[in-house]
Parts: sequence; C-alpha cells; structure tokens
Amino acid sequence: MAQTFKFELVSPEEKLISEDVAMVTVPGEEGVFGVLAGHSPLLSSLNMGVVEMRRDEASQPRRIFVSGGFADVGPKHCTVLAQDATDLTLVDVTKLEAEITKLQSDALAAEGFEKTRLEARLAVAQAKRAAL
Repeated sequence: MAQTFKFELVSPEEKLISEDVAMVTVPGEEGVFGVLAGHSPLLSSLNMGVVEMRRDEASQPRRIFVSGGFADVGPKHCTVLAQDATDLTLVDVTKLEAEITKLQSDALAAEGFEKTRLEARLAVAQAKRAAL
C-alpha cells in the first residue's frame, strides 16, 4: 500500500477536509503538480482549477474546485488554503448555468468597478462549469 500523508483543505469559513491521503494534485500557478508522501517542501500560489485527492491508489478522486489561494507542501503534509472551495459532486449544473447567464447579462449592463466584480464572478462560474 502507498504511504499516506495529511491533507487539509481550508477556506476562509472553515476546514473542509482533514484526512490521510495517498495523492493530491493541485492547480499551481506554474502548472498542475502532484503530491505524494515524502514530497520536497514547496509553497505555491494557486490558479483556479481542481484539487484532486485520492485516499489510496484504487479510489476514485475527490474533486474540489478552488478559485485561487496557496498550497503548503512538505514530506508529511499538504495544506491548501483556498479563497473559495466547492465540492464538484455538490454542484447543480442547472443552477450554475442560470448563474452564468445572469452574470453575463449583468456584466454587459454594468460599468466601472461593478463590471469588473461581475466579470471576475463570471470567470469563476465558467471555470467551475469547465471543471465539471
């Protein structure tokens, strides 16, 4: 059996995951990278994307969408500090599509800071849809 290490995923609101895993893949700013037990120390900022974790080699990955943040990796741990995190199994595709349509419409009508804020929310929603 593969060695395991402690994986934690933390959002500003709460600790979402804290468990022993065999492997994690993380959407780092320089590209997606994998983490196994014994990994060299690393600190990376995150891009929007999917964090995948596997409890063991045979398990299906658990997929969590993150909108950014940081990852702290060491030989016995991987901690992801996410700006926002969503378990992709809990996403209602119909509601997400409706949200994207509304954000597109609202962004077209908005100006200045409000337009920038809506466009950022739209980019997150579209990336989440692409991850599904």
